[in-house]
Amino acid sequence: MMKLFKTSILFLIVAFIATSCVTKSKYKELDAKYQKCADDLNYTNSEKIDFENKNKDLAVQIVTLKAQIEQLKEDTASMGRRIRIAERNLTKTKSDYDELLKNFADQNVTFINTLQVREKELEEKEAHLTELQNDLARKDKEMEEKEARLTELQNILAQKDAEVKALKSKVTNALKGFEDYGLAVYEKNGKVYVSLDEKLLFASGSWEIDIRGKEALGELGNVLAGDSNINVVIEGHTDNVPYRGSSNVKDNWDLSVMRATAVVKELLKNKGINPQRITASGRSEYLPVDPVNTKEARARNRRTEIILTPKLDELFKIIDSQ
Repeated sequence: MMKLFKTSILFLIVAFIATSCVTKSKYKELDAKYQKCADDLNYTNSEKIDFENKNKDLAVQIVTLKAQIEQLKEDTASMGRRIRIAERNLTKTKSDYDELLKNFADQNVTFINTLQVREKELEEKEAHLTELQNDLARKDKEMEEKEARLTELQNILAQKDAEVKALKSKVTNALKGFEDYGLAVYEKNGKVYVSLDEKLLFASGSWEIDIRGKEALGELGNVLAGDSNINVVIEGHTDNVPYRGSSNVKDNWDLSVMRATAVVKELLKNKGINPQRITASGRSEYLPVDPVNTKEARARNRRTEIILTPKLDELFKIIDSQ
């Protein structure tokens, strides 16, 4: 196309020269125009080549861009699919989350209610525990007080036991000369017993004390006068043979009482003995030392027992305070 353009220009110039009579200056002017046109043509051709090269580059770029566009379309479609899947997953996740949140709220309410119940139970148990601790402390204190009283009681009992043993020793020594006449001294249940057979004190069926009996009671009276902390019980005992006496003494009950009273009166001849310390008691035949119904057994049962007991006022005070 450019070649045809050049030929046309040249033809026009020749025709113009042939048909026209021009001056040299005119020719030069035309020649200058021709050169300008030639230069423009060369410039245009150069630009055409540049454009063609650029067009080729653009064509390559277009192909590349089309490929990229197709790839972008595919990527967009894939991305769309992934977005739709992600949206579905998000919807499902949100639904699960809402359900989980609802379940958590329900469980939280249940947990709070349970926790409140447990807290109340714990408070009640703590209050009960405090009450038990206070009760335990109170019982510990009571136990300590009881142990102290028990220790005091044991000490008093030990002291009384020692006093009983000392008293038995004193009485035994004082009445040592009467053992062969039916007198025995022994200890039982924290008391000292002085047992005197009938033959040492009385004639059969009588409540009059004979001379040897008065001697024994006189020695015992000296011991009792020397220790004012001893209580004395006189018990008269008979056998099971019915009393056949006269006057005011009708039976073994009367006889046992009369004998016990006679011993009391004999002991009170010692002015050092306070009558308030002595009690007379008749037991008749109902506390035998030997229940066998023989002559020997009946002789053992006919006796007078003098029971000596240290005063237990301190012990009773402790017992009353329990």
